[in-house]
Amino acid sequence: MEQVDFHFDPICPWAWLTSRWASRLEALGELEVRWRFFSLAVAHLKEGDDPGPAAELWGSPALRLLALVRRQQGNSGVARLYTAIGTLVHEEGMSLPEDGTLPHALERVGMDPALLAKAQSDRTLWDEVLADHRAAVAACEAFGVPTIVLDGGRGPGAFGPVITRVPEDREAVALLQDTVRMLRRDYLFEIKRDREGHPPLVGATGS
Repeated sequence: MEQVDFHFDPICPWAWLTSRWASRLEALGELEVRWRFFSLAVAHLKEGDDPGPAAELWGSPALRLLALVRRQQGNSGVARLYTAIGTLVHEEGMSLPEDGTLPHALERVGMDPALLAKAQSDRTLWDEVLADHRAAVAACEAFGVPTIVLDGGRGPGAFGPVITRVPEDREAVALLQDTVRMLRRDYLFEIKRDREGHPPLVGATGS
């Protein structure tokens, strides 16, 4: 079974689709996923800028909430809450951090709504988000999401795979095998094609 660190920002629809593929592979016993954070707000800062103010931008409040849940409930808690947030945002059309999305997500998974206020007042949680972000950058010069790192964060990593839909199970496993083979080729750095006109089909799977 492959073990991967999966770095995500809950605001990104591409990371959301790839996360559903990874979650399905985990359910099939093909993958063990350790959910890790990445801040697109920080990634868009200019070199030398203070990452502290980015704690208030885009998906950052959600990242702080997820960091608190990880602190209290571990990896499985992150998986449950990310699933709820992603479903609300990328499949039901709510926005982050508006629309009361985070309280709705907590309610869906039966978590204490008081976690939200605690997450926004505890500045050390942003340090944990930044630690995950920097780990992805250190592992493979990560610049966006989804980013996966093999061998539980100790192996090779890369941005992607970026998919437009979650494939059916047999193809999902084949995609994992192909992805791992490419990541383990230390001379291979980039395969890319234009995705303009091919939006992410959130909610669409081949299962």
